Amino acid sequence: MKEKWGRTLLVSGCLGLIVLITALAGMWNNLELIFYDAWFNLRGKESPGNQVAVIAMDEKSIEKLGPPPWSRQVHARLLDRLGQAKIVGFDVLFDAPTEEETDATLAKAIREHQRVVLASMFTFEQEESSEWYQKLKLPVKEFLKPAAGIGFINIPADKGNIVRRVTVVDTNTFGRPFPSLSLAVLIASEGLDPGNLNLKEGSLATGKFKIPLNEENQTMIDFWGPGHTFPTFSYIDVLEGRFTPAAWKDKIMLVGMASPTGKEDIYENPFSKGNLVLSNAPLVPGVEIHASAVQTYLTGRYFRPAYRGVNLVFLVTLWLITVFAARRGPWWGLFFSFLVALVSLSFSYFIWLKQHYWLFAAAPLAMVALTYVSVTVEDFVRTEMEHRRTKTLFGRYVSAPVVEELLRRKEKIELGGVKQEVTILFSDIRGFTAFSEGKPPEVVVARLNEYFTAMTEIIFRHGGTLDKYLGDGLMAIFGAPVEYQDHARRAITAAVEMLERLEKLNQQWQEKGEAVMGIGVGINSGFVVVGNIGSPERMDYTVIGEEVNLASRLEALNKEYKTQVIISERTFRYLNQNGLPPGWEWQDIGETKVRGLLEPVKIYTLASSESGIQNIS
Repeated sequence: MKEKWGRTLLVSGCLGLIVLITALAGMWNNLELIFYDAWFNLRGKESPGNQVAVIAMDEKSIEKLGPPPWSRQVHARLLDRLGQAKIVGFDVLFDAPTEEETDATLAKAIREHQRVVLASMFTFEQEESSEWYQKLKLPVKEFLKPAAGIGFINIPADKGNIVRRVTVVDTNTFGRPFPSLSLAVLIASEGLDPGNLNLKEGSLATGKFKIPLNEENQTMIDFWGPGHTFPTFSYIDVLEGRFTPAAWKDKIMLVGMASPTGKEDIYENPFSKGNLVLSNAPLVPGVEIHASAVQTYLTGRYFRPAYRGVNLVFLVTLWLITVFAARRGPWWGLFFSFLVALVSLSFSYFIWLKQHYWLFAAAPLAMVALTYVSVTVEDFVRTEMEHRRTKTLFGRYVSAPVVEELLRRKEKIELGGVKQEVTILFSDIRGFTAFSEGKPPEVVVARLNEYFTAMTEIIFRHGGTLDKYLGDGLMAIFGAPVEYQDHARRAITAAVEMLERLEKLNQQWQEKGEAVMGIGVGINSGFVVVGNIGSPERMDYTVIGEEVNLASRLEALNKEYKTQVIISERTFRYLNQNGLPPGWEWQDIGETKVRGLLEPVKIYTLASSESGIQNIS
């Protein structure tokens, strides 16, 4: 058992280790992100509330105002309309001067509003030396001084232009944390000091807010739905006074491009993947990404990837559970492994939903699947090898049906020594020495082979085990390795058929002018030691004990009593308990002294008028 478990743990452990190493090395990340996005869709769209809203530079506005960039006087008029907004954040870059009067109008509007956050943007430009360098595009100076804050609008996207996180601060440009637009909006709305950003390993603190960060100063934000989930006002509708100021009173208003024509500022989020029409999940404009980030800061609904150690423990635990589950057999193992996979997914989702803690989901599924497959395949291979070993070991002792029975009842097989109740049959040819004298070896061998073939077939047919051939005799066991309650009856029935078959063989030999033969059979029942006995180089499945010796002695007594079959009282008692078969007659021979035994043994012989078997003299 320990050896089997050792092999199981070794095989499944190797595959589990591969999953573990590849998962921790990030090779499952793409699949993990698929599950991460699926959790959002499973949770479903939610209302983000009314704290943050979007003013969309949409198609309707473009039709009226023309394609951007619009005159800065237009933006100044917009700010006049938004006088009661808590904060106005522009996801619009004012990095180059235009007409002096126009710029002065916007600068004045920014100054009078007092709560305007402007956008900057990092770009990469190539020098004459062909080297690339990072450059920060800032608003023109006239706008910087009256602005309540400034932040960069760059949004990091994963493969497929999918946004799952935002960069909160930049630490490379000014030697201190420089905020993103969303963070600058938060700072301005809460009246915090933009110079008091406390950046520590793994987090950024400002005021009462603590934002978890990765090594790239990014945080995984929450999403409330696909595009147009946040309260959205058309730019032109606000500009033309179609809403009362109460619509944005004390709200954070973010202004930005929200038209499909602005493809460079259109993204996907976990809700908007796939077929946009069928799923009714429009793409997300960049301004709404910033809105999601601001709302995440305000609510604290960040998502934190699980530590490597936590994922490690999670994977190892699933591996151990699946190993034990798969050991229950292929079908039960499949059921329990499926259950383990379902529970692991449910647990990952529950932790994600309730604690905003992102555990592995794809790697655990792979761990469960590969562990189940490896344990099942290893068990199948091991079982097949055991089957072949059993067939090899017992194929020369028992019939094919008995071998199959052994394979079905392998838990009953004891290949080591075990005490078991059986019936032992010894048979020996009478006068074979005289027959073989003067005959060519091939004739002698042919006669033996013909005889043993017939006798072995009878023993096998009655579920007996051929222990060995003993020169011109044989030894058979009934009741091992497969246990039979009627082992004594099987042995007696086999003995009767052996005598009947010998009569037919004698008739055939006599017709050919060949010599006939007789046999003697000794049968005894009792407890013996059964198992593989021998040396490591050569072992045989056999039985040993006093009952075996007695059966051998009884076979030899046939010569003395002029009988063909002698049965011990011990076997007779077994038959009495099961009832005497019809047409069989027992003859009590009496008691006899047997070499090796202190007490005399009562013995019987049998005769059957139906089979024509009679005692011989």
